Amino acid sequence: MPLEIQPSCLKVYSQQRSTRRSRRNEPNRREFSSSTSANSDRDFVSHDPMWGVLLESMPLGVMVLASSLQTVYCNEKAKGFCDRLQNTDDELPISICQLCQRLMQEDSVSSEPLIMEYQERDQFFRLQARWMDLSATQPLLLVLIEDCQESMRKELVIEQDKYDLTDREAEIWFLLRQKYSYQDISDLLRISLNTVKTHVKNIYSKRKNLANERKIWYSR
Repeated sequence: MPLEIQPSCLKVYSQQRSTRRSRRNEPNRREFSSSTSANSDRDFVSHDPMWGVLLESMPLGVMVLASSLQTVYCNEKAKGFCDRLQNTDDELPISICQLCQRLMQEDSVSSEPLIMEYQERDQFFRLQARWMDLSATQPLLLVLIEDCQESMRKELVIEQDKYDLTDREAEIWFLLRQKYSYQDISDLLRISLNTVKTHVKNIYSKRKNLANERKIWYSR
C-alpha cells in the first residue's frame, strides 16, 4: 500500500495568467449552501437531468458560485472536499474564497483558469476557478477541486498494471513522484540505498521496454 505523504508545513501556491492587481484583500467567509435566490442560474442542471448525472460522475469536485460567493451548484464530490477543507460548518472554505476573490480582482477577464495548489499535512488539493458565460442574470464562477493525492494513487494503480510493477516498485515509484530523494526512500522503507537504486533501474527499464514494444495499451 503506497505511503501517505506527510508534509510538515503549509504551502499555498497560486498561478495567475497575464494581468492582475497587486492589492490583495482578506476574503470574507461566505455561507456554504446549495441554495440560492437566483433560481434561473441552476437551469443548466435542473432542465436536463443528464447534466446532473454527468457532473456527479466526474472525478473532480464541481462548484458553481455567484459573484457574491453564494453556492449555485455543488456536486457530492465537491461537498466532501469542502468538508475536508473547512473547519466550520456551513461556510465556504477560506481557500476557495481566496481563489475566487483573487480572480474577481483581476483587471481583465481571461478564459484561462486561476489555479491554486493547497497543501497541508496529508492533504494536497488543486483548485481551479474561471468565469462561466451561460447568459445568466448574474456572472457565475466555475470552481474545480482535485484531490492530488487521490489522483496520483489512481494513476499509480494504472501504471502498476501497465508496466507490470511489483508492489515494492510501485511503492518506490509513488515516492519518486512525490519528489522524495533516494535517501529519503531508503530511510522510509528501511532498505539500503543500493536496493532503492536497483528498484528504480528496474522501473525505468520496464517503462522503456513497454514504450518500445507497444504504442497502444488497454487496461483489459
